[in-house]
Amino acid sequence: MIKLKIISSGKAVTAEIDSGLSLLDILRSRGFDIYAPCGGKGTCGKCRVSVRGEGEVISCKYFPDRDIEIILPGEQEAKILVHQTDFLDDVPFRQRLPDNPSSKIYGVAIDIGTTTVVFYFLNLVTGQVERISSVLNPQAKYGADIISRINYCQENETGLAELRGSIVDAINRELKTFIRKKNVVQDLIEEVVVAGNTTMLHLLLGRDPVSIALAPFRPAFTEKQVCRGSATGLNINPDGKVITLPCQTAYVGADIFAGLAVLKPVSRNYLFLDIGTNGEMAIMKNGRMFTCATAAGPAFEGANISCGMAAVTGALSHFNGPDDYTVVGNSEPTGICGSGIIDIVAWLLKNRLIDETGLLKEPYSIGPDSKISVNQQDIREIQLAKSAICSGIRILMKVTESAFDEIDALYLAGGFGNYINIDSAIGIGLLPAEMRGKIFPVGNSAGIGALQYLKSDEIDKRISGLLENSEYIELSNYDEFMTEFAMNMDFPGK
Repeated sequence: MIKLKIISSGKAVTAEIDSGLSLLDILRSRGFDIYAPCGGKGTCGKCRVSVRGEGEVISCKYFPDRDIEIILPGEQEAKILVHQTDFLDDVPFRQRLPDNPSSKIYGVAIDIGTTTVVFYFLNLVTGQVERISSVLNPQAKYGADIISRINYCQENETGLAELRGSIVDAINRELKTFIRKKNVVQDLIEEVVVAGNTTMLHLLLGRDPVSIALAPFRPAFTEKQVCRGSATGLNINPDGKVITLPCQTAYVGADIFAGLAVLKPVSRNYLFLDIGTNGEMAIMKNGRMFTCATAAGPAFEGANISCGMAAVTGALSHFNGPDDYTVVGNSEPTGICGSGIIDIVAWLLKNRLIDETGLLKEPYSIGPDSKISVNQQDIREIQLAKSAICSGIRILMKVTESAFDEIDALYLAGGFGNYINIDSAIGIGLLPAEMRGKIFPVGNSAGIGALQYLKSDEIDKRISGLLENSEYIELSNYDEFMTEFAMNMDFPGK
């Protein structure tokens, strides 16, 4: 047997293991969340931990054959968007009355994102939101994007159970925190409403997601699911309800439609965009909705970038020049998150350190010790991701025979859309220059949609109406998409 001493957040844990397992698998089995966006395939190099006497090692490639001491990085706090913007609607509150007039009952709205999970705790008697919290999605240790996580389910007999267990445990920890802080019992939590992309909802309910990644891309379900609390493993009233909101397709999920349902009706024609791995988007044109999804990949999550990371403490999030940048947590930069890489690429373009084709003259270093850099492959990853998003928008415009001057607004959903510099996004060709001045971040619209669903029956009706009145556009059926994709790979000219 091999003895391990694991030091995390100043606390030491010892373990005895058999040889043959990678250090990443060992740490996972002991409940430690190690960031491994490639899913432990050895391609990203980001699951590094320190081994006493050896320095940093890539844990998925390191197989202990002797007693060792491991020092894990400190816990990271996510920069999560939880507020509501002026573009999102409020709805009349439907009060629930408890059996005991002096008692309270609660509901929880949850937005399960690929990277982060946001919670809204609602008093169902008063209509007051009594707590908002957020955590990193622990499934990230199995892969940064949904395809990596689906592959993990397919390649490992216990994969689905592991992924489901990790998100259920994360939710239960937040539920327990609320119960402790409010000094209530879990039976008072009577309803949970969940928004998320189609894969996230499958994993929460323990439904096999493999068909989502295989043609013809048919998920096990898209309809709203209503389960008893006792059937989900969540620490709520066993007779309570857990509701997952409806999706449209394998790649246009409940997060998009929950967000669309709470948009204020201020624009007749608009675009709605969630910049992420799936690149989900919608266009409303003359009362008719069209949606699509484009495989942008995880570059904007920081996964395919050499020094990339999620928007957590230490992530460079905004960049205006070598001596003018912002870091999450006001610490020294340890990596670059999605909003930061967009700023950096835009700055490199503006200062002619890369050309329109994306050619980088030499790696560009950032920070006091120059340990953070952007290389040629990073630029290519951003070109692929931004071209996918931009091309999806332009195909939607063509299919609906729309001109940009007919579109009143482009709404950016989610935390990433809220934090990016719009000028930088236009500068690299991620967002259309034709919409300059009409691009508006709308905050965590998916989470607010789930919260408003808890508050009122109106949101259920709105979502149903949107789904009935929408058409999904499969981009692979359009030859023009690949033409657009190739054309949009270059950066905009001056």
